[in-house]
Amino acid sequence: MRGGHGAALLVVLLAASAGAGGCRRAPSSGGSAAVNLLAGLHPVRSGGARNPDLITDGRSVPEGEEWGTSAAAVLDSDRAFVDYDLGRAAPIGAVYVQGDNNDSYVVSVSDDGVSFRELWASPAVSGAGMRERVADGLGATARWLRLSARGGDGMYAVVELQVFSERPAVFPPRPAGAAPARDPDGVRTALLYLVLAFGLLLAATGASSSWLRVSAAACAPVAAGIYAWSTAAAAWPLSGRDVAFARAAAAAIALLALIRGCACWRRFPARRAVVVGACAAAGALALACFYNLGRPQFWDHARGRPAFVHLPDMRIYQPFVKYFDEVRYDGVYLAAVLAYAEEQHGGSLAPLASVPVRSLRDQRLSRVADLSADIAAVRKRFSDQRWASFKHDIAYFRGAMGPDYLTSLTDHGANAPPLWVLMARPFLGYAQASETIMVAAGLVDAVLFLVMALALARSFGVLPMCVAMTVFGANDLYMFGTNWGGATLRHDWLVLLAFAACALKARRWALAGVLMAVATMLRVLPAAALAGVAIPAAAWFVERWWRDRRPPPIADLLREHRGAVRTLVAAAATVVLAFLITGVVYRFAAWGEWWQKIVMLNRDSSVNEVSLRALIAGADAAQARLFAHRLAIFIVAAIGCIAAIVWAARRRPLHEAMLLAMALVLVLLHPVNYHLHFVFLLVLVQTSRGINGTAVPLLAMCVASYWLTLDPDADRHFQTMTALLFVSLGWLYANVIRYPPEAAPASAPQPSPQPQ
Repeated sequence: MRGGHGAALLVVLLAASAGAGGCRRAPSSGGSAAVNLLAGLHPVRSGGARNPDLITDGRSVPEGEEWGTSAAAVLDSDRAFVDYDLGRAAPIGAVYVQGDNNDSYVVSVSDDGVSFRELWASPAVSGAGMRERVADGLGATARWLRLSARGGDGMYAVVELQVFSERPAVFPPRPAGAAPARDPDGVRTALLYLVLAFGLLLAATGASSSWLRVSAAACAPVAAGIYAWSTAAAAWPLSGRDVAFARAAAAAIALLALIRGCACWRRFPARRAVVVGACAAAGALALACFYNLGRPQFWDHARGRPAFVHLPDMRIYQPFVKYFDEVRYDGVYLAAVLAYAEEQHGGSLAPLASVPVRSLRDQRLSRVADLSADIAAVRKRFSDQRWASFKHDIAYFRGAMGPDYLTSLTDHGANAPPLWVLMARPFLGYAQASETIMVAAGLVDAVLFLVMALALARSFGVLPMCVAMTVFGANDLYMFGTNWGGATLRHDWLVLLAFAACALKARRWALAGVLMAVATMLRVLPAAALAGVAIPAAAWFVERWWRDRRPPPIADLLREHRGAVRTLVAAAATVVLAFLITGVVYRFAAWGEWWQKIVMLNRDSSVNEVSLRALIAGADAAQARLFAHRLAIFIVAAIGCIAAIVWAARRRPLHEAMLLAMALVLVLLHPVNYHLHFVFLLVLVQTSRGINGTAVPLLAMCVASYWLTLDPDADRHFQTMTALLFVSLGWLYANVIRYPPEAAPASAPQPSPQPQ
């Protein structure tokens, strides 16, 4: 490829010709044998591959670049594949691949695009990160090529694949678009300097320090921040590991600030403004990390560029919301299959017969061939006009997702309750699907987060708000390949819980009940918060009964805990009203269908389950068997956890009791990782005494979570995360139980937060 001006010009012309001709055209047969046969080609199909266009984009990365580099395509399993059509039968003599070091990448060939035979498997090599492998003298002829992977650690990533008819003069080749060399550890080192700089600022200043001294000490984090910014800009786009380290750095800064601000430094107390400033910086960095530091996490195949739209999520929920009357809880995938068949195969399902699709009636995988009757039944629910509109909407997602579109039909999606459909319809239900509409709808959550932060600052103080937002963005619980940035109304229930805590603290009981009821009807999990509101009253009733040897009068209960009663009555009324409204707008039977889905999902295990059940019996295929053997252990542990939660919440103000009770979901339900994102709200417990007892365990968990991201094994990752979460919550609840509340009855006015 470096042979001279004429040859170089020929290569450029051939590559341009292939790109202009689409994914099915190959370089001209008159080209040099040293021409990369895949130059300018896009995959004709793929399965289980993320960003497969990157494999043939002509870019390499420096040897040793880490697995999470943004220049690599990811193969989700050893069943994933990417297929290319050369357009003609061509000699294949040499192969170059750059991929993860400890995996084997397999190049297979085919004459008909159906039956593939293995041509070459790259060996695992020493050294960490992305590594080049080459082979020549292969002596094959084929039109179709397939790239797959096997062995290693099961975490497959490929930066570049090139195929030649003969060995090039320069081999391994140097891709023309090779990324500039960078220090893979530079960003993390710069962030470490930022943490140390904030530590220096906190250590060098105190309550009696002059503003001149504070300003001089503040130069350290300012300079470190500029250095981190410039280092990140030079290394952009950042890898997943860099973003994970930034989350840990944000948590570490807040943790140092709280340690410095605690009352134990009597001889040299901290300057509150410095502590708050450090926590504010940590909160801003953590929130930026929640949005992946502004880097798009998805790939738009139709436009050939990164996208902010959460395509795997929105391709389910946009049609689910807009066409809820037709697709209901069982038809969104079935309708999508038929729309694809009509657009690509003239309406015939035969070419898709073997495509796996999840049946949303029983959550089991089936084949299109086995679902043909159900597909026809779903089509009958649509009028011709609505069906044409559905096909127009789904065409956007089909184009944007490219080869990954059909593989997305195996997810467990379309689980939102009717009330969520009603609330999401103004954002998703009236306009045709497009990138602009999807991006605008995704900004709704960002606005809710900002409003939530303002509400928390007003109700609990700036410092608790900053620390809570740090835990919100710095924890690893919401991560599973990506967060929900780019989706719509995925955190609405969390925001409502935060608003409810603010309302309870302000003694606006009815408003709090409404907010918690709506949150419960959106995600079920906040039902634990409603139970928490009842815990202080129930504990008072039991204690009075034990003391007096007879049950206390109900009138006394209603008088002593009128706040809890008003909250629960408002919640019950809201549930009934919401049920009636959604039943009239949609169908009352929709609630029964939704509940059936929730029961099925809660019954089955998942690799990302984080619960007491997963802690004791794991979350893999052996969970049911292990759980049966360890049922006694689970029962004892569950009783202990419930007792600790009730004991911690029994005499607390209502806003604290409802938050402390949220941990019941780990015991009574089987949530997955992102459901546990509510833990950031536990920072709001004990704010009248100081937040260190609740914030420090959570921030320590966020820092420790960085090392979880280094483990490529998903099962082990979530098992370790489960253990880490239980340790952190055990520490937190022990602190809460150790220091009883200073406020008296839960319905009484609460003291304002005290400076720390």
